[in-house]
Amino acid sequence: MTIGVGVEGPSDRAFWDKVLHKHFPGVRFDIRNMKTRDKLIRATPRLLDSFRSRRYAAGFILVDRDRDPCIAAILERFDAATQQEARQPVDARYLSICVAIRGFEAWLLADAAAIKALLPRASYTAPSETADLNPGKKLKALWQQQYGRNSSPNKIGFTRMMAPQFNPEAARRHSASFTYFWSRLTTACQIAQQP
Repeated sequence: MTIGVGVEGPSDRAFWDKVLHKHFPGVRFDIRNMKTRDKLIRATPRLLDSFRSRRYAAGFILVDRDRDPCIAAILERFDAATQQEARQPVDARYLSICVAIRGFEAWLLADAAAIKALLPRASYTAPSETADLNPGKKLKALWQQQYGRNSSPNKIGFTRMMAPQFNPEAARRHSASFTYFWSRLTTACQIAQQP
């Protein structure tokens, strides 16, 4: 069984390629890096067609909210057919559009133990909801606590180091948007594995 996943960039792909295969043994994930958020949104109809033609069990699009005021504003960026597909009843839905609030880094920051394992000199406790953070700025500040004020994290390298440490159950306690994604993915895997 295979599930298709469209992501915004190379750091997302590096992370999810390790995390998804680790936490869903027996499921293959075809993770497609579209390079930017706008390209991912534009490419979604082609991705959907590709996933269906290959008879994948489900399709997921992972997009950052960034500065959009709400999830509805992001969904409006997709073409009408994609919007219609993503609004199907959950039990009949093939494509799920999952929005990282405020961005992918907020999902990483939802697992404080993984952050502490990678950045032991940094002082960090996950808030009740990481969507309240400016995740890029917070991650940079933590990185500088660990490596000095003149350093900046390499996003791809950091996500590769983070992937083996990341605990989805811990992250679910601190990010509602991550919880939605992980629940939808878990359900899709369970449905696809039924005889």
